[in-house]
Amino acid sequence: MWGTIGIHAIADDAVAGLEASARGGDDDRPAPHRVRRDRSADRPADPAPRRSGRIWAVVATAAVGAGANLLLGGTLDLFDHPTHAPTAAFALMMSAALVWRVALWMRYRPMPAPAERDLPAVSVIMPVFNEGPLVAEAIRAVAQSRYPADRLEIIVIDDGSADDSWYHVLRAARDAGDRLRVVTLRHAVNRGKRHALYLGFSRARGDVLVTIDSDSILDPEALRSGVAPLVGDSRIGCVAGRVRVLNARQSVWTRILKCTFSLSFKFVRAYQNEFRGVFCTPGAISFYRADVVRRVAGEWVDQRFLGLPCATGEDRAMTNLFLRDGWLTAYQQDAVVHSNMPTTYAGTCRMFLRWARSNVRETIILLGFVFSRFRGEYLWSFRANMALVVFSMILTPVLVAAGAAAAAQGGLALPHVSSLFCVFALPMTMIYAANEKDADWVWILLYQVIWVWAFAWIMPYAALTLRNNGWLTRGPRRAAIATPSPAARLSNMAAA
Repeated sequence: MWGTIGIHAIADDAVAGLEASARGGDDDRPAPHRVRRDRSADRPADPAPRRSGRIWAVVATAAVGAGANLLLGGTLDLFDHPTHAPTAAFALMMSAALVWRVALWMRYRPMPAPAERDLPAVSVIMPVFNEGPLVAEAIRAVAQSRYPADRLEIIVIDDGSADDSWYHVLRAARDAGDRLRVVTLRHAVNRGKRHALYLGFSRARGDVLVTIDSDSILDPEALRSGVAPLVGDSRIGCVAGRVRVLNARQSVWTRILKCTFSLSFKFVRAYQNEFRGVFCTPGAISFYRADVVRRVAGEWVDQRFLGLPCATGEDRAMTNLFLRDGWLTAYQQDAVVHSNMPTTYAGTCRMFLRWARSNVRETIILLGFVFSRFRGEYLWSFRANMALVVFSMILTPVLVAAGAAAAAQGGLALPHVSSLFCVFALPMTMIYAANEKDADWVWILLYQVIWVWAFAWIMPYAALTLRNNGWLTRGPRRAAIATPSPAARLSNMAAA
């Protein structure tokens, strides 16, 4: 069987090509000791909601959503607010969009996993920076995947960690190396996640490249399920898996994130899948055709915006390159990974701000080609959805400001506007309940109120500070992301 391969890759200068970036010296140091395998990730993915649940959900959601949108427009008129007309027009547009999107979501079904003989060779790429012991669990979870060992390799890249991450990488790699090929690479200094992934891409032998975050625990069936769209449809270039919150019960913020992640994947990406227009395949779990990645990797790693190198948003940037080149993009709900999330308000804000900046940047880039004939299928559905996304990015802060202005008038305005946003959240609450069938839907209502007063500033601020593209949630601020014990993680996953 394959042995563990250790390579110190000291990449101090820009490299001319993928192969050149991988050169380095062998490191044959053994891991200090073998550790007992943690099987906390051996949890099956959630099935798709039953059709009966979706039927009532589409009717109720469309009705309540349309009513909430129209109420939003009409309520501002009670205060004789000058933005009433554009608000009402926006409400009508978003009501129609909601009906369309819910109808698409109702049709979604994940593709069945291929037969074992049809499974492609897969390279799992895992960048690491200051992750500590959790990276060992992440590596073991991938190694324990129910995927043929002769068609699976793991490539782990330590991007100049300042803690003991490298020790845990070597220990877990040695533990897995007697069953499959494990490659360990290391930057001498921190160069950023994009450069770490680029180095991993250069060493990969697989036909499919899978990106996994080092704070994430992979479900055993995730790889087998995730390659299904690539095997079943030659027009699909990349696939988004589903991210669940690993530490969902750890704080108010992780409970809210559990619900918002459910909507982001089991609703948003599900309806986007129906016109093969997923515009962000997440770094925590994505599947790419290796030959396409090799063609665009140089452009991707050297991306610049406003004259500066792009350090964040590598997942959205890679998806944009696939879309630009005419590939369809898909979502596979059964390809599940459980990721560690911030537990504090400050940590959540930093994560949201990083995402918002890359969202604004990559949306601007996407608008540069979205009105060309960049694809042959589902072109107008993709354009319509992106137009709605852009309208929402621009007009939502305006509506929040209008609501704040109405609330500032005093009297019953403040509780009225707050309750109005709760009503506006009801459609998403119903969709969450139909998907998850648990009692956590109440957090959606709470989040809608919290978002208005605690997070609405993030998107406008991100648009005004695009030149600040630091990671924000690593390095000295790493303490903002907690690492629960294995027992606690198992309990969180079972409860989630």
